[in-house]
Amino acid sequence: MKFPTRHSTPWLITLLCVILTLFPVRLQAQEKSLVWERYDVEIVVNNDGTFNVAEEQRIRFTNGEFTFGYAEIPVRFFNYLDNWAITDSSGNRYTQVTGGDAPYTFTIEDLGYRYGIRWYFPPIANRTETYTLSYRVNGGLRYYEGGDQVWWRAIPNERTFPVLQGRVTVTVPAAIQEWSAYIDEQDARNSATATVLDGRRTIGFDLDRRLQAGEEFEVRVQFEPNVVAGAPQPWQVQADQVVVEREAEMAYRQTWGPIATVALGALGALFLLGGPALLYLLWYKLGRDKPVEVVADYLPEPPDDLPPGLVGTLLDEQVDMQDIVATLVDLARRKAISITEVKKSGFLISSTDFTYRRERDDVPLLAYEQLLLDSMFGRKDEVDLSDLKDKFYNKVPKIKSSLYEEVTKQNFFTRNPESVRNQYGCLGVVLLILAGVIGFILLGAFGDLTAAAFLPGFGMGVTALGFLLLSRYMPRKTDYGAEMAARWEAFKRYLKDIDRYSDLDQQKEIWDRWLPYAIAFGVEREYMRKFERIDAPAPGWYIPDPTLYGPYRRRYYGTGTGPVIVAGGGGGGGMGNIGGGEGGGLGGGLSSASRGMGASLSGMSAGLGSMLSSASSTMTSRPASTSSSGGGWSGGGGGFSGGGSFGGGGGGGGSRGFG
Repeated sequence: MKFPTRHSTPWLITLLCVILTLFPVRLQAQEKSLVWERYDVEIVVNNDGTFNVAEEQRIRFTNGEFTFGYAEIPVRFFNYLDNWAITDSSGNRYTQVTGGDAPYTFTIEDLGYRYGIRWYFPPIANRTETYTLSYRVNGGLRYYEGGDQVWWRAIPNERTFPVLQGRVTVTVPAAIQEWSAYIDEQDARNSATATVLDGRRTIGFDLDRRLQAGEEFEVRVQFEPNVVAGAPQPWQVQADQVVVEREAEMAYRQTWGPIATVALGALGALFLLGGPALLYLLWYKLGRDKPVEVVADYLPEPPDDLPPGLVGTLLDEQVDMQDIVATLVDLARRKAISITEVKKSGFLISSTDFTYRRERDDVPLLAYEQLLLDSMFGRKDEVDLSDLKDKFYNKVPKIKSSLYEEVTKQNFFTRNPESVRNQYGCLGVVLLILAGVIGFILLGAFGDLTAAAFLPGFGMGVTALGFLLLSRYMPRKTDYGAEMAARWEAFKRYLKDIDRYSDLDQQKEIWDRWLPYAIAFGVEREYMRKFERIDAPAPGWYIPDPTLYGPYRRRYYGTGTGPVIVAGGGGGGGMGNIGGGEGGGLGGGLSSASRGMGASLSGMSAGLGSMLSSASSTMTSRPASTSSSGGGWSGGGGGFSGGGSFGGGGGGGGSRGFG
């Protein structure tokens, strides 16, 4: 083992310094603490209008070493302080100096708005010492015809530690008339005991409990007038004016507060209770559909040939994406388009897409159906669902608007449902803003008078929110529309519980005929699941694999009979005639092909369900947009704060402490 030589010692010292610099050892200073065992204050009023204050503080230093004490007295409700003196229980009388920190000296700092006093003593720890701070208050009395008064915050609140015991003694040159004491501006008669002495010329206030850190003790004494010299000072005139204004305000509140409470409370109750009643009356007169008796428990067939998109809008009075998807599937069922499932494989990831193709031009289309096809295909004959992602969403509002126009044109509604909702919604927003404005005005005008000032605005706000909610239910059906809606509701009940009302085995060959309506009704999952369990065939318009789609186009359609559809790709194909009756044509051919390959609904339901959900989400998808975080001001809060009203207390107070 190699030991460091004397030549390597400087390097070790340097290394040690670096370690101590990078990894300093933090030495925690011993936390200082103390307690005021007693805090006694003696106030003596002089005949010249001044009064002397002597604060005797008995301190038990419990932890740490102390070398000075301090006091800060704000200049309020008096003119100035002088005749400073400091002594301690060891008999030392401190000398006032202009600077320095020598033991048994003290300094006075006069900033105009406060006095700062600091006195110094030899280090002291773990023992008790008493310090007496004395001074004279000039221009601090209050003069009134009924009696002169001394108000003084004897034990200040700006202390870090508690006061265990305390006594404030006030001596005046004439008989005491009245007195009171306060802890944090609250009546202290239950926390202090007052004792009148010396022929009613002296009164002592003894604390009956400890005074916690942050609590202040103030005394007020009134004695016979015209005994001491002096006159009201400017600060008293201002303070008395504040008191007069406060008393006038209190009288005003006592007189008008109950009246305002009743009036504003009644107005708020009128809006809060009468508003919803008026809203119900409005709906009853202008939004309620004609009551229609239930036509039947269920209808096993659609009441008429109304397309599913219109049916869905008729029942819930609004166009949803399920109405658009139902329209898309209905167009496929009517052979206007076909839908092919395409599986795409990539590195570790596979996905499913769907190809939509135009098939026939001779299928009668309503305006919104034509708009849907034009929005999807444009000038193309074929489009993948993935191509519509983040692009189709801006076409949806026009399609919805066209659907609303169509249900109105079909005489199902008295007016365009969306226009009615928007109209009442705008009125609701206006009413909500009006409620906010009126509530703000009433709160500003009467908020200091009564807490009920917020009730009218609150009541109006509740009514406005109810108006916004009501706007959804204000579209009104015509009598014809209400009757048709009742019939379609019966058919909806049939589809929802079709296994209860019909033999599914007899329905499974044509089950997909009602699938678009099940989608519009929102029951397509349960509907498909029921036919999946009985091995119903896949719908002919849905091609589960691109190899089943032969080289056919809408040009092959014409007379209702024509070339057959040949399934491309391998596997036993099967064929069927194009055209023909319900279930024939494209549907029949592909259905036969599906059966030839063993493709039933149970084998395709996952892909078909994925197509339905993917169509809705893709058509409403939007490109990701970058949103910036909100700006504006932030921080720890500004504004103004104050220590109470001008006339709310006496002089003195401030802070006391030791260090």
